[in-house]
Amino acid sequence: MTENELAALSIADLQSLLRRREVSPREVIDALRERIEAVDPDIGAYLSLDIEAATKEAEHANVDLPLGGIPIAIKDIINVMGQPCTCASKILHGYRAPYDATVIQKLRAAGAIPFGKTNLDEFAMGSSTENSAVKSTRNP
Repeated sequence: MTENELAALSIADLQSLLRRREVSPREVIDALRERIEAVDPDIGAYLSLDIEAATKEAEHANVDLPLGGIPIAIKDIINVMGQPCTCASKILHGYRAPYDATVIQKLRAAGAIPFGKTNLDEFAMGSSTENSAVKSTRNP
């Protein structure tokens, strides 16, 4: 399976491969990083990535958990400890979350691996990213 194919799989398909030990969580993170590097400059979906932290989490992921080893992108309005959380606003540039939001705690408990923050309208005031203070996201 190529990295492009791996990065395009659904959560259910990824879970099957991970649980059968046909791929490792680290391989999934690596494939996702490659795909983001190739495509995101044209799309602009990500405001930040923390592949290094995700790779460390992937090394000890329990793939038998409900979301074990599954990488997940988070909207940039939800706190992920240590990651930027700008709410797509320039006023919060440089802010890093001091804690995990409850939803992130629950996702981590289920085995998910947060790896990056995605764009949105500034402070979630809209639905198209046309009001993001950082950049617009293009529909792929």
